[in-house]
Amino acid sequence: MKGYTRPVGLLVLAMIYIGLNEWGVAWSDTVFGSLLFLGLLAIGIPHGALDVWTHRHRSPGNSSILYIGLYLLAIATILFAWWSFPHIGMLVFLLLSAWHFGQADFERWEIPQGQLAWGMVALGMILVWHVKDINPIIGQMGVSYEVRDWLFQSQKELRLLFTASLIACGIMALRLKHWSWGLAIGLIGLTPWIPVLLSFGLYFIGQHSASGWHHLRQRLGLSSKVLWLKALPFTAGALALIALGMWVIGNPESVQSDATVGAFFMLLGCISIPHIFESHWFLISTSKY
Repeated sequence: MKGYTRPVGLLVLAMIYIGLNEWGVAWSDTVFGSLLFLGLLAIGIPHGALDVWTHRHRSPGNSSILYIGLYLLAIATILFAWWSFPHIGMLVFLLLSAWHFGQADFERWEIPQGQLAWGMVALGMILVWHVKDINPIIGQMGVSYEVRDWLFQSQKELRLLFTASLIACGIMALRLKHWSWGLAIGLIGLTPWIPVLLSFGLYFIGQHSASGWHHLRQRLGLSSKVLWLKALPFTAGALALIALGMWVIGNPESVQSDATVGAFFMLLGCISIPHIFESHWFLISTSKY
């Protein structure tokens, strides 16, 4: 049962939120949002901030200073390219994120194939059940009205497609008797009853970041405390970059505006893309299969 404590806890947490929301409890969004923000600071950003250490692990002879410089250059280049070609940037980010999420989950669950498909189902469920909420945000990220209108007009079909895909994943998990995957499927299945930011946060922090942290502890052979301390300066740097970018391209007068939320996700995406590749190389270099 020990291995199921976290996924069961996530399911319970999601159901508690849904119950409180149904009962009209006014403080539920604030409390759960605060918990997820703390999770973002605890492992969400730190698990990516350890890239320089995974690079050292797989390439001990290479310069960390050069790596950090190239990493920052990659972030700046991605931001410029995304700002110049928002549709391509958004599509590339979503595909890479789906691949990254699926790889982290399946590597932990020791499932050798289907990483991208699972990542697309998980991320797709979160997005297509909240088209009304995400459209203003992606509009601030440069996505055209035509694309957003297509999403709005097609949301019923998209919901059916991704829900059917999630059910297919559930059948596969049952056939494999893979209960960890089944619990994650259950969590994603609650997406329609949870706001998009909280739904994404539950999966990104509770499932994906926890899987990434597990890989780091196991494959670097370090405790969570040591990992967190090693990540701290890079976590602070990432937060500073995001805060600065949100101030410049977001709406500094309102942290909850669509412009500010859009700026946050664009900046998080630009930082995440180099991390996605570093994580892939690290997992491949330390994989058991």
